[in-house]
Amino acid sequence: MFKPQQCALLVSLACAGQAYAANVPEFAGDPVVVTAGRVAQPLSRTLADATVITREEIEESGAQTLQQVLSRQAAVFIASNGGPGSASSIYIRGNKDSHTVVLVDGVRIYSATLGTTTIQNIPLAQIERIEILRGPASSLYGADAIGGVIQIFTRKGEGEPRWNAGVEFGSRGTGKLSAGVAGKSGNTAYSLQLSHAQSDGFSATNSRNTDYYNPDNDGYRNDSYAASLTQTLLPGHDLTVRLFQTFAEADIDSSSAWKGQDSYKSRLTGQSVESKNRFNDVWTSTLRFARSQDKSEMFKNGNFDRRASFFQTTQNEWQWQNDLNTKVGVFILGASHLDQKIASDGIYTKNTRTTNAGFVSYQLELGKHLLQASLRNDHDDQFGGKMTGKAGYGYRFADGWLARVGYGTGYKAPSFNDLYYPDSGNPNLKPESSKNTELALQYRKDGRSASLTLFQNKVEQLIQWAQADPTDFNSWRPSNVDRATIRGLSLEAGAQWLSIDWQGNLTLMDARDDKTGNWLANRPRQSASVSAAKQWEKWTLGAEQQVASRRAGDAANSEAKALHGYGVTNIFANYRFAKNWTATARADNLFNREYETAYGYNTGGLGVFLGVRFSQ
Repeated sequence: MFKPQQCALLVSLACAGQAYAANVPEFAGDPVVVTAGRVAQPLSRTLADATVITREEIEESGAQTLQQVLSRQAAVFIASNGGPGSASSIYIRGNKDSHTVVLVDGVRIYSATLGTTTIQNIPLAQIERIEILRGPASSLYGADAIGGVIQIFTRKGEGEPRWNAGVEFGSRGTGKLSAGVAGKSGNTAYSLQLSHAQSDGFSATNSRNTDYYNPDNDGYRNDSYAASLTQTLLPGHDLTVRLFQTFAEADIDSSSAWKGQDSYKSRLTGQSVESKNRFNDVWTSTLRFARSQDKSEMFKNGNFDRRASFFQTTQNEWQWQNDLNTKVGVFILGASHLDQKIASDGIYTKNTRTTNAGFVSYQLELGKHLLQASLRNDHDDQFGGKMTGKAGYGYRFADGWLARVGYGTGYKAPSFNDLYYPDSGNPNLKPESSKNTELALQYRKDGRSASLTLFQNKVEQLIQWAQADPTDFNSWRPSNVDRATIRGLSLEAGAQWLSIDWQGNLTLMDARDDKTGNWLANRPRQSASVSAAKQWEKWTLGAEQQVASRRAGDAANSEAKALHGYGVTNIFANYRFAKNWTATARADNLFNREYETAYGYNTGGLGVFLGVRFSQ
């Protein structure tokens, strides 16, 4: 079983680079983050626990999926129900999957029936940049942002036309194709990216999953595109249209009794029109209309002519944000109007929800002192008004160093399935709410970084499945089960040492149901990740090690469903054999470890993937 001492040893290697990187090249610049405050600001002066992942980092690692990229980050754990295309859950700082808001270019892609985002269907080929904001963000982004926000930015056009293309193949019948172009001509910037991915997969379930076990391969296919067009009407006045869509098909195991095979068809779409206007040096206004859809269809026996269920969420949102850059700080004033509508084969007693919101944020930098505060009121037509807020203070006590403290609240409205799903919904549910406190110390200078964050989050009216009547098995319903407390710390470090780029993180966490004292399911008490990459002439060679401790597999913490600790090693290599051409190779789960991230579901064994990438 994995031990905390092993975790600390792995991260100490990365931290060692902090002390010995005497010959680090001049740092090119401070990364910029948008998600942490709704405006661009240097990462080193952000009063939030945030991470920026660039396109270069994604390509260098050779990661196969968005889940792989996210799972390498501190305080982020991914649980998957099988291979590519299988349902995946995000646990940021131990909070539920439905406590994370996922945005694509500012547009929320979301299933209002499930209350989550199907991140497994967002392909890496479309992504230019990922920003992760940990901690409560409802005061900036509204409902559901109790655990954090993940914002995905697709590629955009700048400068001369730049083409990219890639082809990849590997284990389990994996194949990928991608191509795109981005650039700017005169006052018109443009971008178009196309991608295709497929895999024969592996059996999603194992013999512990007595309800659905079927030892066949569960395949996956995904086709997607992302496009944007920005027209500069006048200097400082831009009109942008963005389109995003993915089509996915995935096999799932249906029943252990007759070894059935079901299939899912999914479609994610996002369209937006945005007018950004800089009226003067003080005032910038952004007005955006966005429409998104999450559509899911299940077919019996893998037969796409026999549809068994259908769910679709349609969201229309108007949002107006005004940034005021004054001598006494930056003010952000905004308002939004959101309409959600559900369509399905099932009968919901209510299938629409309307939310109106107003928000204000303030940022101040005064010498060594940093201040950020935000306040938001959301009012939906079912639960009424909900006020959330956040405040943070930071002190730069030495060059590169920042100490900060923060407090914030969040909330989540129950999903339509929680409330109205036929025969199992609970219309008496109340929204969940949270109170989060954190304390952090961080360093960022000359390409070296380190941070230590302590956090505590108390979630009240936590929604979990509970049996209303102990004598009636059919009385299981989503219920407000009192409160959960999540405490922990995360440590991150990155530097160059011995001409090797090191990145590492460690998360220690105690996540429990206050009423029962049980551990919350699928939350590892200790987890860590370390990566090392070495550039040598035209080669880049690297390795990753990810470890997680023992976890509870269910809310009851039954020993039979416990998930054992594991360690997984991945290696990768890139060879730039021509000016714009790179050959890639990656081996996942190098030592073919057997482990689970969710009870009863398999993860991939050893997988080898080879490819060629063209990028101007």
